[in-house]
Amino acid sequence: MRYLILLCLAVPFHTFAETSLWKVTKGNSTLFIGGTIHVLSASDYPLPVEFSLAYKQSQRIVFETDMKAMEKPEVQQKLINRLMYPKNKSLNDYINDETYKVLSDYLLTKNMSIDMFKQYKPAMVVMTLLMIELQKLGMADTGVDKYFSELAVQDGKPLAMLETVEVQFNVLENLGKGMENEMILSTIAEIKELPLLMGEMKKAWRAGDMKTLELISAAPMRRDYPHLYQALLINRNNAWLPKVEKLLRTPEIELVLVGALHLVGREGVLSQLQSLGYKVEIFKPELENN
Repeated sequence: MRYLILLCLAVPFHTFAETSLWKVTKGNSTLFIGGTIHVLSASDYPLPVEFSLAYKQSQRIVFETDMKAMEKPEVQQKLINRLMYPKNKSLNDYINDETYKVLSDYLLTKNMSIDMFKQYKPAMVVMTLLMIELQKLGMADTGVDKYFSELAVQDGKPLAMLETVEVQFNVLENLGKGMENEMILSTIAEIKELPLLMGEMKKAWRAGDMKTLELISAAPMRRDYPHLYQALLINRNNAWLPKVEKLLRTPEIELVLVGALHLVGREGVLSQLQSLGYKVEIFKPELENN
């Protein structure tokens, strides 16, 4: 499932160039919106200068959810509990024999046993497989969201969120519900494409090329998994939009950081803001300083 991989891709920036950060204005109201990557490698730092400059100009930093709460051990344990079956249930009760065997054989190639995954719900299986591969690629370090959350706390900047931790838990818990076999099989089949996909994403991201970003990310999900596309992106985008508009009515400047997939396509937050009459443009600080 390509879209699951995309949610965690790291994208390095080492030059002053267009990037996935936008300035939204209407009248005297301004905020910044940046598309984020949830995991990074150490070589991806320093982050793009546009992000740092937008951060400096902003009085409040807004994330998808409560970043500090997500770091609490008790909250993380709650999520794990929701992504695991009770003792009287197991993975093979919810996937067919073919999928179970493919998963078992795949795990053996990674020197792991299916027994380690028997209590995992399919969403937990997929996320675990993905994180294992990302770690091998050196992409398990601090992501953009966590980096700016820690920086804002250090600098004493107020934090805000677009949705509760409970909403994110519900999204993760129901990931792929009703198509558990397809989710596991397609993830195993496509995970070998991860290095190539990273290259494609880096190129599009670095250029601020939203059309290409949509073509290789959101479009396949919209075409092949419309119900999941609705749950993961459209429903949440629509719920966030009035909250973003409310931020635009405050005297402060905010930096809003959300997963990059929420910004692409006609259902993306940026397109919806444009349709409501807001001016949305790539943030180019070099032009503003002239």
